[in-house]
Amino acid sequence: MASRIIRRKIVPPPIPGSAVARPRLEAQLTRLIQRNRIVCVYATAGAGKTTAVAQTSRRIGRPTCWLSVDGTEAATGRLLSYLEAALAVRVPSLAGLTRRALTAGLAHTEVAGLLADSLGDRELLLVLDNVECLAGAREALAVIGAFLEYTPPSIRTVLVSRQELDFLTSRVSRVAWLPVLGEQDLAFTAEEAAIALARSDFPGVDPERAVAVTGGWVTGVLFEAWRSADHASGLGGEADPLHGYLATHILAQLSEEERRFLVFTALLDEVTPARAEALGVVDAASRMHGLRQKRLPAAWDGLALRCHPRFREYLLACATRLDATTQRALRVAHARLLAREKHFEEAVEEFLRAGELGEALPVAEQVVDTVMERADFAVAKRWLEQLAPVRREKHIRLTGAELMLAISEENYRLGVQIADRLAAAGRRDEVAASSSKLAAMMAWCYLHAGRLDDIRAVLAVGRSGADLDAMRYCMTLLDDAPERRTAGALSGGPLDALVMRVHYYRGDLTRLLDPPVLPWAIRATESWRLGALLAMGHVDEAAELYRTICAERDPGVWLYSLFSVELQRQLGEPDHAWRALLKGRERLRASGAVMLELLSYVEEAALELRFNRDTASARVALERVQSHPVGRQYAFIAEQAATWLGLALLLDGDDQAAARCLRQATASMQRGQRILSLPAAAIYLAEAEWRTGNEDDSDRATDLALAAAEQQGSNHLLLDALTSFPLVLSRRLDAEPDADSPWHELGRALMARGVQPAAPLATTIQLTEFGRVAIQVNGREVRPRIKKSYELIAYLATRRQREATKDELVEALFDGRHDDSTAAYLRQALRKLREVLPEDSVRAEGNRIRLAEHVVVGSDSGRLQCLVSQAAGLRGEDRLTALSSALSIASGEYLPEFQSPWVEQRREELAVLCTDSRCEAAETAFATGDFRRAHALAEEVLATDPFRESMWRLKMRVADAVGDADRVMATYRACEDALRQLGAEPAPSTRRLRDDLRR
Repeated sequence: MASRIIRRKIVPPPIPGSAVARPRLEAQLTRLIQRNRIVCVYATAGAGKTTAVAQTSRRIGRPTCWLSVDGTEAATGRLLSYLEAALAVRVPSLAGLTRRALTAGLAHTEVAGLLADSLGDRELLLVLDNVECLAGAREALAVIGAFLEYTPPSIRTVLVSRQELDFLTSRVSRVAWLPVLGEQDLAFTAEEAAIALARSDFPGVDPERAVAVTGGWVTGVLFEAWRSADHASGLGGEADPLHGYLATHILAQLSEEERRFLVFTALLDEVTPARAEALGVVDAASRMHGLRQKRLPAAWDGLALRCHPRFREYLLACATRLDATTQRALRVAHARLLAREKHFEEAVEEFLRAGELGEALPVAEQVVDTVMERADFAVAKRWLEQLAPVRREKHIRLTGAELMLAISEENYRLGVQIADRLAAAGRRDEVAASSSKLAAMMAWCYLHAGRLDDIRAVLAVGRSGADLDAMRYCMTLLDDAPERRTAGALSGGPLDALVMRVHYYRGDLTRLLDPPVLPWAIRATESWRLGALLAMGHVDEAAELYRTICAERDPGVWLYSLFSVELQRQLGEPDHAWRALLKGRERLRASGAVMLELLSYVEEAALELRFNRDTASARVALERVQSHPVGRQYAFIAEQAATWLGLALLLDGDDQAAARCLRQATASMQRGQRILSLPAAAIYLAEAEWRTGNEDDSDRATDLALAAAEQQGSNHLLLDALTSFPLVLSRRLDAEPDADSPWHELGRALMARGVQPAAPLATTIQLTEFGRVAIQVNGREVRPRIKKSYELIAYLATRRQREATKDELVEALFDGRHDDSTAAYLRQALRKLREVLPEDSVRAEGNRIRLAEHVVVGSDSGRLQCLVSQAAGLRGEDRLTALSSALSIASGEYLPEFQSPWVEQRREELAVLCTDSRCEAAETAFATGDFRRAHALAEEVLATDPFRESMWRLKMRVADAVGDADRVMATYRACEDALRQLGAEPAPSTRRLRDDLRR
């Protein structure tokens, strides 16, 4: 709900009843507004700017939003709140957007742009009045400039100011020029002056002379300054001509008591008897009654008096000439009034101006959270500095603000000092229990400082909430507690950055690339999106994002000190990478972030190994990490350090030590589900295991690396590691039966990087064998002219060594017919096969025919057997998925139209394998509760093998599971009928099942 002060700022000022209609001026201003996004109205005080704009806004036919600025909006968070309130009058959906965006940590200029963008295609007129009040407030003007830059074309904005706003021409880049309505446009014509003077009961005044003398200055014409013989600059002791006029021609007509009343109440934007008496004015109602009869530049609303802004400005200047004691008493009284009216921020400012710190303190405690939520950090910091002499640890909200300020400035050392100060005073637990956010922020500071026991102590007593949940989730980077391994959606708060960094180090990279649901969460995720882009190999996109972030704001300590180093490394810029590392480390040390400083040494080791192959220097850097308690206790740091140490040991030839180190690292990563570095660590481990003679363990390590890369959604980190040890890939390729395996894809990607695996990858052959027969070479189908060529390559693909003697081929392909015709046919089949394959792919060496070493053959049947074999090691849904994938391959007859003895034998073997696999899949589906699928699979088995009694029993169990007793017996009788054809009857186990299910 908007306060009275906000409501007054966002309501267009009333047009005085004596105001003159000015069709000429309104038409001119209307044309400017209709044709231009931004219109400026520049003129001196008293020129009628506000009245002219207010009159035109009624005529223009657009919904109007109005904001009158008075200088308090120099605090940019407050300015944004007022701007949102003004716009929400016409666009209610904007309400709350500013608070959420600021809470998320967006820069104030970004929030201004977000506000503008959220207006959509609405046709609104926005008036910003009295903008000259912000002339010296650079940040506030930047916010207005950002808002204007991003307003849609349908929005029209009028800026009313006593001075030109130079910032606009540089900020609002989409505007070629800014139309201005100026002093001459606003000046009265003789005709307008005549009407105005007539309405002011001065019919005898010559309007032409009035205009000539005053230059058409509206205030001068209406208040007759031009008629005074002594009208001049400095009149009444004032340097300003308007002030001189007000002193001589307005205040001079009043009694001493009336003048004193106006000066004493100048602090009030609206004067009522009650509010005047609250300032200590005696007999306020009587004084106001007398003033109502006087001709003043003011408006009356019932009993309330509102002086014209320029008149009030003059009265405030007069108030500064009162003695110091009186001024202080007025300000204290005004502050107390504002506090009673719940205008707490204004009250704090007045108390501070009066030097009344004791009274400012409790009011500041009530409102400092609002100031911090608005990200008006400069305001909060000033309050804390001024209130320092009277503030104590019991003032928890102010301490909380101090803590949030420290974190907003990434001063973790100061944050720790604040938390320690609370602990020493015995109030840390109280603060943590009072606020999830404050508890999380204390823990966050302790996290950076490496104070693990203090983190746990704060988390143990902290108030439940999204912020504390985020911090608990962050603890999964430090240890393996399973209860904290999941985190909810982003809350839109500043600790979203904490959640995102956990996603990053846990290797949940694709999640970081998803656009935030909430627009104000963008800033919190940008740094970590950049990190994900680097980890996934999108270096150009990461570089562009880095440039954008740095152009708009300070990039933050994590991005500046760590990700920028990785970016330069991947760009191949060693000098820039080292420079970024050293500059970033200076900032890290200043922040007190021990954790980040240790990560910086991990980065240093990576640079030494990647650019220089300097294992000695790398191990020195890593020793600093591993000798530090944080480097040992923070699992995600220890794992990264161990990964690079393992690489250094491998490069030094210390293979046993490398294997031990990397086994521990990969095991820790798996336990804690921190898989960012797992692809690299597993590849290094595969090399170490191979060198130490553990070939099976080496294969398992490569499987682990590939699985981690698949989970990350990118092969980039895996390829980076393979670049150092391409033999890991070569050895794996030798064992792969499928030419289109993921390892072959990695081989091609590695070749694209200019790294050649030891095993050539020039020829990959894939055989389609079920339903039809086809040969693909390097992804392109080829067609030998002789049908027997298909059978020849298919036979060789089934052989373990991918070779056969000519006698074996004659026996298999030609039913053992050894004659000249058969030999000629075999030679012809071989020649036609060679014609469609790359040169030297099939070799005839003496009596043997074989595939060359650089040829990898994959086949449907080979992939089927591989999947069935993998399924044997799985359970539940995973096993069912693997079996289903295998069965989907056998979508037709094996090598249709071929009738050779080996084909018939192979066809039968695969049919039995498929039937057995289908039975296993049916049993697995039943075990997982998928009864419909279990029944369907059993039916498929029995359609080809009606004597498979286990499937009849499974169908009976499915019927019982779904409560169909009749179908249980019907299935048993069908089993009896099928077996009767063999002269057999159901087995005892089948009969027992029938009896058990009937009970």
